[in-house]
Amino acid sequence: LLFWPGAWSIALAAPPGAFPDASLLALFGAGALVMRGAGCTINDIWDRDVDGRVARTRSRPLAAGELTVPEATAFLVAQLSVGLGVLVQLDPSTIALGACSVPLVLGYPLAKRFFFMPQLV
Repeated sequence: LLFWPGAWSIALAAPPGAFPDASLLALFGAGALVMRGAGCTINDIWDRDVDGRVARTRSRPLAAGELTVPEATAFLVAQLSVGLGVLVQLDPSTIALGACSVPLVLGYPLAKRFFFMPQLV
């Protein structure tokens, strides 16, 4: 979900008749993968108590007690560091837009606690 809109935008920004910039697509793909993972990690940390009581999620590592919160937090820091490493390779306006996305990355896992359709947030 994170990759396709960006890849489409990169393709549209290419000169007419030219292929999109492969290195930019690769950077965006890596960043999308890592940040999607970071969002899942944040979600698992915040929902660990609820996940343990739901059959579908009770086998997640935090809910099952196979991983501690400090271990999950260290993994999250590693993911965010890789994401930052990708981000700083881009131009300043892209970095500013990337910083603007942080509230969305943090907001979705929180929104589902308060809204029926958190995707609208």
